[in-house]
Amino acid sequence: MTTQWNLAVFGNSIYDSTIKVNYEHSVVLLQNKDDILPLKQLNTLQIASLVLENTPSSTFEESINRYGQIKNYHFNTFSSKRMMRSMIKELSDYNMVLVFSDTIDLNIANFISQLGEKQKVILTYSANHELPYFNKWKNQVEGILLTNSRETSQHDIAGQVIFGGYPCDNILTKDINEDLLSGHGLNIEKIRLSYGKAQDLNISDSALLKIDTIVQNAITEKATPGCEVLAAKDGHVFFHRSYGHHSYDSAANEVKINDIYDLASITKIASSALILMQLESEGKFNVDSTLGTYLPELLDSSAYEELVIKDILTHQAGLISWIPFFIKTLDEGIPSYELYSKYPSSIHQNRVADDLYILSSYRDSIFHRIIDTKVRKKKKYRYSDLGYYFINQIIKEISGMEQNIYAENLYHSIGLQNIGYHPRDKWSLDRIPPTENDTVFRHQLIHGDVHDQGAAMMGGVGGHAGLFSNSNDLAIIMQLYLNKGIYGGDTLINAEIIEKYTSSPFYESNDNRRGITFDKPVRNGVGGPTCFECTSYKSFGHSGFTGNLTWADPESGIVYVFLSNRVHPDAENHRLINMNIRTEIMKVITQACNFTSPSTSSTP
Repeated sequence: MTTQWNLAVFGNSIYDSTIKVNYEHSVVLLQNKDDILPLKQLNTLQIASLVLENTPSSTFEESINRYGQIKNYHFNTFSSKRMMRSMIKELSDYNMVLVFSDTIDLNIANFISQLGEKQKVILTYSANHELPYFNKWKNQVEGILLTNSRETSQHDIAGQVIFGGYPCDNILTKDINEDLLSGHGLNIEKIRLSYGKAQDLNISDSALLKIDTIVQNAITEKATPGCEVLAAKDGHVFFHRSYGHHSYDSAANEVKINDIYDLASITKIASSALILMQLESEGKFNVDSTLGTYLPELLDSSAYEELVIKDILTHQAGLISWIPFFIKTLDEGIPSYELYSKYPSSIHQNRVADDLYILSSYRDSIFHRIIDTKVRKKKKYRYSDLGYYFINQIIKEISGMEQNIYAENLYHSIGLQNIGYHPRDKWSLDRIPPTENDTVFRHQLIHGDVHDQGAAMMGGVGGHAGLFSNSNDLAIIMQLYLNKGIYGGDTLINAEIIEKYTSSPFYESNDNRRGITFDKPVRNGVGGPTCFECTSYKSFGHSGFTGNLTWADPESGIVYVFLSNRVHPDAENHRLINMNIRTEIMKVITQACNFTSPSTSSTP
């Protein structure tokens, strides 16, 4: 499903917002064939960038790399036809090339013209004067952007305009040539997150300084070795920082804003909910159905057959909290090699940790173990992961795909490259902070494998755990939900389905604050996942056992992401929770945005 939509989706018209984003900049869009900009359907594009500068700057590349997987090339001149042919051949594997240049001589003009004969080219020109040799290459270029300044900040904005982070409606203030006269300039709308400074929202930096203090205190008190913090408002990221190290060893890798963390239970809303809501939007799934509707053979004649999925996903189906599946696979405290192998094989395909692979068939044993567990008759709120094992199987039954494949196809469709399962297959371990030093089950430091034991035994792909991400890609998922299922010009989920899942369907009847998969604020009291009176009842999110929290509020337009590995090296370290680190940071962010929940009386 694809739709055209306007800035109102991100803009303040859908929010009771007190602050407006300042999108002023000097980038002018001069050409936009077939409305190719902002770029959409990123999963259909193989994108390369080519920076042609005498003094190359990484700003343009850093800007565009936020939006997708892009191969970056640099070149300062084309002194021979052979060099030009070589670069054109190098770029032949890409169907979209983003060229950035601060000069256009005859060789560069010829290069752009020849490149555009086979590929789509977007040219960003960073110079405040006429476009040299314009008639030679203009017809071979799909899009042309002009920055009226050589300042690197404008290079950043130009990259964001290309992907629809920033809207653009500027015009030329003087004639460039007979085709591009004063007053010329095309408009494009905002369709993705933008990135800037707090001042863009009229927030002073001093209002956010307390975040640094809170985090540094958490690190000093060994509540967590490090973390990432991201905050956005109305689709504009105004705070994004990393702190500390991957471990308490000062020689360990410093945390960077692009590092990949184990999301733990945030998997429920960033993978399972995303998939179920899309399936329900397509009429393939109904959360008001029973488990037996989708898993008749597995659940035949069991107490689980008639459980309503909505009850399961709001934690009131009568399921016990969890089952330590791994215990029955141990032999005198060590993984039994009747079930495990040190090496992968045709029957040991599911990696649990280093040198530890479990029988692929053990998945069936996990399901039977759950089914053999009694269901409480009283429908009372009690948090449980067990239902998500069935959700994982339902996704496979409906779609014919494993959950990781389905989820990652969705992520790639909107340009996300830093979120997914099986992190070792995708990213360097240098980007992945370790979690627990597991002395009970796996007897090793868990690094690049899912921390949750049950998800690990399912091959690293669970409905409740297994997902890894950086802060930016998780923020995009949360913004997608605030946008009522729209991102990057595509509608992934129907708006009414988003409303259904992020509401609290049983609060009035059962005093159950939970949404469908989503957590919600505690009412009429303190505690819970949010700070008191700084989020509305319409807000939603989830926390993760490994030390994470993400939250989104339709009334304030705020998205908040906190990622950490507080379980390193000991999962029994609860200082992060006891010190209220995550909620104290949330409070600073909402106060900086001048938001106080107008309602803790708002309807859910």
